[in-house]
Amino acid sequence: MNNELLDEKLLANLPENIVQHIEVLERIRKDFVANVSHELRTPLTVVIGYLQALLDQTEQEETTTITIYQKMLQQTLRMQTIIEDLLTLSRIETNQSIPVSRLPVDINAILATIMQSAERLAAEKQQTLTCEIDHSLTISGNQGEIHSLFSNVIFNAIKYTPNNGNIAISWYADGNKAIFAVKDTGIGVAKKYIPRLTERFYRVDKGRSRESGGTGLGLAICKHVLIRHGGLLEIDSEEGKGSLFRCIFPEKIAS
Repeated sequence: MNNELLDEKLLANLPENIVQHIEVLERIRKDFVANVSHELRTPLTVVIGYLQALLDQTEQEETTTITIYQKMLQQTLRMQTIIEDLLTLSRIETNQSIPVSRLPVDINAILATIMQSAERLAAEKQQTLTCEIDHSLTISGNQGEIHSLFSNVIFNAIKYTPNNGNIAISWYADGNKAIFAVKDTGIGVAKKYIPRLTERFYRVDKGRSRESGGTGLGLAICKHVLIRHGGLLEIDSEEGKGSLFRCIFPEKIAS
């Protein structure tokens, strides 16, 4: 069941018994996703381990054999990424009603860690990656969830920006709010599709998304992390010209 069905305005107009039924189904869905993802994680880890061992043993064998193992490992790792994203989303949704920690989040450490991998991937595509950070600006919240949020937005931009493109990352104050923004010169999205980008598994171009290896869960995770922190995600995009993602944190948690 799509979580958009639980929109407050929609629920307010439905009879109470139907609302209760929808909420029960939603809890069942969340439990199912969490349980299945956990059950799949262990056997998949074992398969990945054996495939990596086979690749190590067949380095001197026929190219065809190595290619087969490499493709198997690539797709298995993709499955692992989907499962980890499902677990992350399930964990965030389950904690939706639980207040986030009031502890300060180390934004500088989060971005330093993410940028190590982001710079390497951007270099492979000859992309220009810039990062401007207000080191004095911090927020309170969940360190792991904010890391997941920033990581998803940054790697999403790298993934959908062609070779030689530009990606600008910034962390700054806007009045009493804290803003994390990522602007790219990527493929962009037509205005009519923007409202659906944060839906689970939604893909504007299914073929292109599968080719890029995306799970279709990244922006859904971003949306729920921001909801948990009382923030919101603004997306401005134009097809063929790039996108701007702004994660806006409210006054009460920005300092």
